Amino acid sequence: MAKKQRRFRYSIRMKAITMIVVFALVIIEIAMAYYSIMMNKVNKETYSKVAKDISGSVATTIEVEDIKYLKGLVDPRVEASTTKPLAEESSKEELDAYYVQFSDIEEDLTFKKTKDFLTNFVQTNNDFLDCLYIQYVHIDEQHEFVVYLADTDESDTVCKPGYLDPIHNEAKSMVTDPKSPIAPHIIKLDRYGRLMIAGAPIMDGDTVVAYAMADISMDVIRQREAGTIIRLFVYLVVTLLLIGGAGVLWVSLWMIRPLKKLTNAAKEYNSNNPKETHEKIQSLDINTHDEISDLTETIKTMEGDVYQRFNDLIETNKQLTYSREETKKMEMLANQDGLTGVKNKISYNSEVLRINEMIERGEKTSFAIVMIDLNYLKDTNDTHGHDTGDIALIKLASMVCDTFKHSPVYRIGGDEFVVICRGKDYQKISQYVDSLKRQIAKEGKRADIHDAEHISAAVGYSVFDPEKDRVVEDVFKRADKAMYENKREIKQ
Repeated sequence: MAKKQRRFRYSIRMKAITMIVVFALVIIEIAMAYYSIMMNKVNKETYSKVAKDISGSVATTIEVEDIKYLKGLVDPRVEASTTKPLAEESSKEELDAYYVQFSDIEEDLTFKKTKDFLTNFVQTNNDFLDCLYIQYVHIDEQHEFVVYLADTDESDTVCKPGYLDPIHNEAKSMVTDPKSPIAPHIIKLDRYGRLMIAGAPIMDGDTVVAYAMADISMDVIRQREAGTIIRLFVYLVVTLLLIGGAGVLWVSLWMIRPLKKLTNAAKEYNSNNPKETHEKIQSLDINTHDEISDLTETIKTMEGDVYQRFNDLIETNKQLTYSREETKKMEMLANQDGLTGVKNKISYNSEVLRINEMIERGEKTSFAIVMIDLNYLKDTNDTHGHDTGDIALIKLASMVCDTFKHSPVYRIGGDEFVVICRGKDYQKISQYVDSLKRQIAKEGKRADIHDAEHISAAVGYSVFDPEKDRVVEDVFKRADKAMYENKREIKQ
């Protein structure tokens, strides 16, 4: 017999390379993750302090009178507005109608002076500062939000005077403890991404006029670190490639080369010429001083034993082959009904056990059980003799087997047969059961045979329902019940 060709071969060299690559990827992933975590931590600590310092510096250096003046322009208009639309929750038309009342403030000299002050501050710290803005808290019976007085953002999302925003949770201290600085914190906004935000109160004596707020874009900070991350990645890849190359070379010299010698010797093994094979294997000279050397010596010893007992093994193999054939024949006889030739109850019980295990494991299975019971068998045996009864059983078994050609048929009692239907028989179970009933009825009415040769049988079936059946016995009971109902119909 031709040797079976292997469809896939995964050499030790490839396994070593794969292991090294996987190890390298894991190391790179761990290193990059560690670096990312540490940089996030350092950035958070560093820029928390920066945002806090800048907001504090702006709060102490900005002209308080200017802020009071701008607040005096904005706040009365906010208070007088019948609607106070939040920018992120309102339509453009609503916002335009609301902002029109503040449009003149942008032309005010104090507003321009304040914005220039904030803009110069941003330009001085443009390596990390995203924007500065001044806002105050407005609280009335229905609302609690911040109102913007000035903002350095130059994008189309600039917060103009009168811009309204909800107070996010991290800045609730503006309401609960107005005189305290707003602690640095990171929030994520759809418009701006991740921002480090800090604020400080602008004080007029003991009175809080407004808050100087500083925003630092953590996304921009992260982007600026991309070069460092790329350099780290390249360094790790190059280093691990060098280490991996050295590892592959070591594996090739000390493992793959001696194993190839051993493999080639094994491939040349020829059972038709055991003496030549014996000489080749015994001449192997592999001294790696490790497990490969031990394996070589073990193979030599093993092959020597095989060489010595070769003929004995061939004879033993012949005897085992004969024993297996005899065992198979005995197993077939043990699972076969001696009279009808169908499978017996032992075989049926084994199949039931197998199906029950499939059901218990939750495997998908489809089957049906057909019960067939030969009527009047006792009367036939008593009246016409057991030979006539045996003929009736054989005839019925033949009809069942002819009907259910794709499913096993079992004789589980003196006059009882069971079919476990699968495949095509299962798909057409109702049609085949009706066909079997018609054949039995036709056989019972034949005029060309003696009355003693007529047969009558009751048939019933049931289909496995995974929703309510837990074992084969549940299906069997329904089939048995259906069979007895058919038996009553026949006798009536």
